[in-house]
Amino acid sequence: MKDILESLLKTLDQGQDAIFCGIVESSGSAPRTSGARMLVLSDGAIRGSVGGGPVEGASLARARKMLVQGESHVLLPFDLNSPTAAQAGMVCGGAVTVLLQRLTPERRGLFAKLLTLHAEQKRPALITILAPGKEPVLNVWSAATGLESRDLPESVTAELARKASKTRQNFSLQGNGLTVFAEPLVAPTVVHLVGAGHVALATSRVASFAGFEVVVMDDRAEFASPGRYPEAREVRVLENFNGCLKDLGPDDFVVIVTRGHLHDRDVLAQALRTDAGYVGMIGSRGKRDAVYRSLLENGFTRADLDRVFCPIGLPIGADTPEEIAVSIVAELIRVRAGAQE
Repeated sequence: MKDILESLLKTLDQGQDAIFCGIVESSGSAPRTSGARMLVLSDGAIRGSVGGGPVEGASLARARKMLVQGESHVLLPFDLNSPTAAQAGMVCGGAVTVLLQRLTPERRGLFAKLLTLHAEQKRPALITILAPGKEPVLNVWSAATGLESRDLPESVTAELARKASKTRQNFSLQGNGLTVFAEPLVAPTVVHLVGAGHVALATSRVASFAGFEVVVMDDRAEFASPGRYPEAREVRVLENFNGCLKDLGPDDFVVIVTRGHLHDRDVLAQALRTDAGYVGMIGSRGKRDAVYRSLLENGFTRADLDRVFCPIGLPIGADTPEEIAVSIVAELIRVRAGAQE
């Protein structure tokens, strides 16, 4: 959503209105979940998507009409079980409701604050508050600032803070006759692949496809090369593995797949000194136990080691590098979604 918000700010800075479209309710097997966003600019151009097909076509047509007629907001319901949806190829079923809101230059401050908090890595969320018979209210939440204004009952605010501080996923709340939609704006999770062999190569491709940003590092230039890893954000050739991991936070995931136990042990020690949100190490249980014993002898605690996912990946019977990559990325997705036990 960051790109959409940047386009919105540019439009508002030019003194122009825009229509902000978003799926605020979905049920069944609807193609996009709550929070999908599309921006319709004053010249009719669009940014983003609310799912394509008749949903997007009707939303776009109504948004362009709103720009001419001056409506403040519209809620458009869509039944994707209808014959019309089936004829358009939308056979997934379900239903969605799209909220269209006119945004004027006077609203610039709210979105500027949202992007500033995002740039400061404060993990903000865009909040949409719906009440029957009233105009929808937009708000900004972050753990550092709370809500920009007191639009919600205390109980709903507390639940909002609890969920928004933990999840990257859009979610909704109900209370006191209100419906609240929260859209966390967080940086993409970065997967730091330490080691650039066959498993890393497959993992980089799968992780990138799943929406992670990828950083690859190895001390072998023939392995750690941009040509092998075109999808990676960064490829680093190390002199050695000493000090290769620093200043990592919850949105940084570490996957340790070096070529040897000693390298794995040293990199794992570095990762455990950071606040990385995920630390995984490839290897058998025997290797894991040997590495763990070494770390315990050097001052690490059992609680430190409990952070580590090893053997790495979900247990799906993976054997080939490609299968192992799928198991690893599946585990990364699970942790990113906050679904781990």
